[in-house]
Amino acid sequence: MFKKKTIIISIVLVLVLVVLFIGFKLLVKVGNPKYFYNYLHDAAGSLAVESYSANAKGADDGKAKPTENTDPESKGVIQKIEVNGEIVSSYERAEKIMFSDDLLKAISDIPGMITFRGNYSRSKSSTGTASVKNEKFAENKWTYNTGKILKSNGVDYWSGNGWTGQPLLAKWSKETKAVMNMNDSAKSKDGLIEVIYPGMDGSIHFLDMETGEETRPEIYVGMTFKGTASLYPDGKTPLLFCGSGDAQTGPFGENVSQRFYVYSLIDGKLLYEGGYNDDFAPRIWHAYDSSPVIDPVTDTLIYPGENGVIYTMKLNTKYDESAGTLSVNPSDIVKFTFDIPDKYAEGGTLWGSESSACVWNGYLFIGDNGGSIYCLDLNTMKMVWINDVAEDINSSPVFETDGGNHYLYVATTLKYGYNSHNMGKASIYKLNAMTGEIIWRKPYEVHTVKGYAGGVLSTGVPGTGNVSDYIFYSVSKTPDLEGGYLVALDKRTGEEVWKKKLEMYSWSSTILFTSEQGKTYLIQGCQNGDLLLMDAKTGDTLDLLNFGSGIEATPALYGNRLVLATRSEKIIGVKLE
Repeated sequence: MFKKKTIIISIVLVLVLVVLFIGFKLLVKVGNPKYFYNYLHDAAGSLAVESYSANAKGADDGKAKPTENTDPESKGVIQKIEVNGEIVSSYERAEKIMFSDDLLKAISDIPGMITFRGNYSRSKSSTGTASVKNEKFAENKWTYNTGKILKSNGVDYWSGNGWTGQPLLAKWSKETKAVMNMNDSAKSKDGLIEVIYPGMDGSIHFLDMETGEETRPEIYVGMTFKGTASLYPDGKTPLLFCGSGDAQTGPFGENVSQRFYVYSLIDGKLLYEGGYNDDFAPRIWHAYDSSPVIDPVTDTLIYPGENGVIYTMKLNTKYDESAGTLSVNPSDIVKFTFDIPDKYAEGGTLWGSESSACVWNGYLFIGDNGGSIYCLDLNTMKMVWINDVAEDINSSPVFETDGGNHYLYVATTLKYGYNSHNMGKASIYKLNAMTGEIIWRKPYEVHTVKGYAGGVLSTGVPGTGNVSDYIFYSVSKTPDLEGGYLVALDKRTGEEVWKKKLEMYSWSSTILFTSEQGKTYLIQGCQNGDLLLMDAKTGDTLDLLNFGSGIEATPALYGNRLVLATRSEKIIGVKLE
């Protein structure tokens, strides 16, 4: 009898310990026991496509214009423009910005990766030519240690590199390297690809892509960088643009607001900083995760902020390579913001953009935290059209011209507190870029818990070659709380061509490349540290490396060499073979 009681008590104790362990795991991972429901119940995952093919009408127009459904005035949009510190009722740019197809191609063809996703269509996920024979990652790799910095809350830390956090890759000319503060070995190295990587540790790191060795001294800024920087898009002017993603506490306990920076890459000196403590902004959160756009013809910087403002300014860049001098002197500072009183007044977090804008001709296309995707005329700073896709837009819109028709692909994440169980729809959309109308919508039911959004935080990559009819996205926190998909959608219909279930979700954007052998591949980083090499046509996994820590930032590929970073304070170089 005693033995039987002992066995029963032991079983009960084991069960209690198991329950306590699961509860502790929940508290550690998501900080709130109410998410038991999310652990115990899967979301529905992939849902039926909604098609509105008639909305493709007018996609072949060269001029953007609203429909009745996307007209800013009918949506109650109130627009506001400031020019050199003065509020104005209208504006006309003296030097017209025009991102023609030829200019966009020239920018995209600059060797390396000069901005998030490589170009201003946000469609270039790799560069150079890769020779892939064994369809594997090489075992030999280099590792560079970074660091961490205290968050503005004074308790937690930003560490390593995170979303979107793509490294820039630059191939400088011999003449440009000669005037830079590079190490002698970097200056003399033929074919050097320099990795330029602002990180969450408050520093900008400079590395040799082949070896991981430092090419020059780091720039310590002391402000965390979550987004992706940009280089001046002419292939020669060594200007770096980057924006901080969190405020910091100064030496006397004061709040140091986020801002954007312009650095000289001749000597690492700060040339300009702006976008902080701005009374024009509708939101006090002055973060800059968006990767800025620069028009090299008019020398104009275009920088979207999470404070709800789009900044433009003429840089007045002066660069004398022979003398080794570089300066900027911004003028014609123009700011745009808008309000929708019935919507945005409900909460300050709805304003502002974390995603990066794409451009075409004189138009800028961008999404915001309030679920608005809109088109802005850069020469009048007036909104052309706006559409409400309901949920937060963290994924950068991708612009594509196909058969003379102009399209946007954009995706959403699910806001925290959507319902009592924090489960709901996030969607991938194809839009008519000229009118803003939805052509199709592909929804997914996902989880969102506090601090960890579900849905699409990655930016899509349109297919090329034998997958030119596809567009690829990663979808996070579906069907289970820590799971996710990598999907290939038919660009014409939005239907899934294939769907790959990931061991753990991903916020990192997918890399697409075609090898010298003519095969098309994908590379995908995941939050559990997995790095996948996949067949883009079928979704089959060909190789996998695990780095033991989340690959949240988007990697960069140049030829056979890949640079990635983890939240565990490491930048890593990997080679394909």
